[in-house]
Amino acid sequence: MKKLLILPLVLCSLSLFTPAHAEDSAGNSAVYSAIDENGQNIFTISAMLSEGDEYISKDNVLYRIETINGTIATAKRIGEETMPDVSWLDTGEAKPVFAWEEDAKAVSSDQTDNRKLIAMYVTHSDESYVPSDGTESIEGQGGIYDVARAFRDALQQRGIDVILDESTHLPHDSGAYRRSRRTAERLLQKRPDAIIDIHRDGIPDPEQYKTTLKGEQASQVRLLVGRSNQNSDVNRAFAKQIKAVADKQYPGLIKDIFIGKGNYNQDLSPNAILLEFGTHTLSKERVLNSTDIMAHVMSTALYGPETGSAKGEKNEAESKASAAVKEKNKSSLSGIGLLLAITITGLLLFALAQTGGGKAMGTKIGRNIRELTGGIIGKKKENKN
Repeated sequence: MKKLLILPLVLCSLSLFTPAHAEDSAGNSAVYSAIDENGQNIFTISAMLSEGDEYISKDNVLYRIETINGTIATAKRIGEETMPDVSWLDTGEAKPVFAWEEDAKAVSSDQTDNRKLIAMYVTHSDESYVPSDGTESIEGQGGIYDVARAFRDALQQRGIDVILDESTHLPHDSGAYRRSRRTAERLLQKRPDAIIDIHRDGIPDPEQYKTTLKGEQASQVRLLVGRSNQNSDVNRAFAKQIKAVADKQYPGLIKDIFIGKGNYNQDLSPNAILLEFGTHTLSKERVLNSTDIMAHVMSTALYGPETGSAKGEKNEAESKASAAVKEKNKSSLSGIGLLLAITITGLLLFALAQTGGGKAMGTKIGRNIRELTGGIIGKKKENKN
């Protein structure tokens, strides 16, 4: 009897770790497509779709998966998704009060308001980019780690402390999330403001992720939220906040938001998110071009616009650096002027000693200055007759 009671609990707990990237029986990435009632494609994703999954499109339309037939799902259009108000980006005055903050009080009392800390890890360690890495999967640290490091560096340049755990969680199977969970739990002991799992998609068409940002070829980013955990609502609010900020600052950066069965370890923290930087058929260089822009968005979504003390400190540092350069240049010019004055005085005394003064002294000084400067100063006027 006890075994019969335990079995459903085990099956239920295993369902919480549904992989973000589904695989077929041969171990290859399985690609799912969602279509509307008219058969028009809504989105494609390398993740197993389930009835009840939801999807927020690029233009903020909400869909819900109704039926599934093989790798084709039919989705119902629910309507416009209400997105967070980000009008504070126009004023740039103060950090807004975010929707999820009341539910995300995981910061300990000994941490100051000035502390900024983000934790990152990589569940699917082998993920790579075929055009740049030569393969979609590298046994060990794949090309996805280059993306994670670039993202970390870009965040750090904005004054944010970042802990990037480079542990691997191979193999790339349904157990990867159980293995990366230990990494996430370890990172959360540092009490970060957010924890991010870095991925790339596995859909074959690179065009679905290509975009142009700030005049550069770049990649879109997809946000994934797990719906099978107690933090699902606040995780979703966090993802919507990120998208709303990005849509305002960099339209075209965020591809969409997928809310799927499973939890992607997001039950561990209210401010947990899974980011998919491009897909395996996209060049890694395009993806790297998006990391700095995504860092700007993430910084703004978490900490508000770069204003007040943060911006003031940055401007002050730049002003000090500029002043130091000017002072150095001024000192160099002063030194050159002093040396030139000493040299000219010496020439005057030398010419006076040799000629006794008068016109001969002037001729002597002119010749010496011409020799000293290579003819730049004291050049004789040409006789035009």
